Amino acid sequence: MNKAYLYQKSNSLQRRDAKEILKEFGHLIQWRGDGEDSILDIGCGSGDVLIDYLLPVLPQNYSRVIGADISEQMVRYARDTYGYLKGISFATMDIGALAMTSEIEPVHHITSFYCLHWVQNQKAAVQNIYNLLTPDGDCLLTFLANMPIFEIYEKMARSKRWASYMTDVHKFVSPYQHSKKPAEEFWNLMYAAGFTEIRIELKDNFFVYDGIDILKKSVRAINPFLERIPAAMHESFLNDYVGWVARMSLFESNNKIITPYKLLVAYGKK
Repeated sequence: MNKAYLYQKSNSLQRRDAKEILKEFGHLIQWRGDGEDSILDIGCGSGDVLIDYLLPVLPQNYSRVIGADISEQMVRYARDTYGYLKGISFATMDIGALAMTSEIEPVHHITSFYCLHWVQNQKAAVQNIYNLLTPDGDCLLTFLANMPIFEIYEKMARSKRWASYMTDVHKFVSPYQHSKKPAEEFWNLMYAAGFTEIRIELKDNFFVYDGIDILKKSVRAINPFLERIPAAMHESFLNDYVGWVARMSLFESNNKIITPYKLLVAYGKK
């Protein structure tokens, strides 16, 4: 997940969903009357979603836009690529830390697209988001509740060939992958943290990869295990991954891969 350039070239799924979520749920964000809003985007990655989709919906005279990510490489890439823009900065942040330290002052709004499913301590993450908001601030969060990629990780981690490289596979599986009521679980966390006007929606969605090569590029960009595996074995890992895709009957005609998943969208106000 630290391959920033490759990620930006292969994150079409994340970009599509962020754009659609902002279009469908962006009206929930309660902008200030004076337009001088500040906003923090958690899990900004390479920064392109923030710049291409979030920035255009902000009030024109916004005061601050901060992109934050746990990956220092992602933050460096975003800063080098977009840091010249006025009023925009990037910072390293672990939103799931029990005792999170941050120099970022509270903001009026927080967004997060495709980040929170990587955070195992959901309670800490939700509380940290609440604490980073100003009074009357709000948040719009989007993340994966369930997806075949996590099931494939779990299956590959049990194979003799890959087990030694995937001993901590649980860290890279959504906390809601096996939950029967992910929306209810997350609502409870937001309520316990102090949020009001909570709105949760669990959306059934799917994404089409137009061929095996495109799927492999996407896996290379986000897979956390390849960095541990010798380069000479990367193609074998990817081929095994594709093999599991076939076993799960995700292939359609012309080698297209249909990936179904559940996306959780959450809004709350402090």
